[in-house]
Amino acid sequence: MGDFGRGINEAFRQVDAANQGVSSGTFTVNQHNILAAARIIDSQASALLERLKGAQRDLRIEPPGGDDVSTRIAPAWNDRLVLDDDSYARRVEDYVTGLKRLAEQLGDTAKSYGYTEDQIQAAFRG
Repeated sequence: MGDFGRGINEAFRQVDAANQGVSSGTFTVNQHNILAAARIIDSQASALLERLKGAQRDLRIEPPGGDDVSTRIAPAWNDRLVLDDDSYARRVEDYVTGLKRLAEQLGDTAKSYGYTEDQIQAAFRG
């Protein structure tokens, strides 16, 4: 199997163990599960981003009527929900970016624990 194959198997074992810890309501990151934590955070960030992309079209509001209030309020809601720099959609994007950075930091920390780049990459690939 070789060291690389053992490293991949170990990464998958860590993901399984970390998933059990998450479902029980507790999760502590340490040198034994750091790659699993990084993988979980990264995959959840990716899943959240995909959900946001799918929902952005649905977040846009069409004016419910042709009256003055409808034609003014719908664009204001669209700005607040999707378009402005501080819109809810952008805040979710910023949150995803933060999660991705955290996962990268965990990967960098894993190096200090002695994990190889191949093991780290294998953990992120799943």
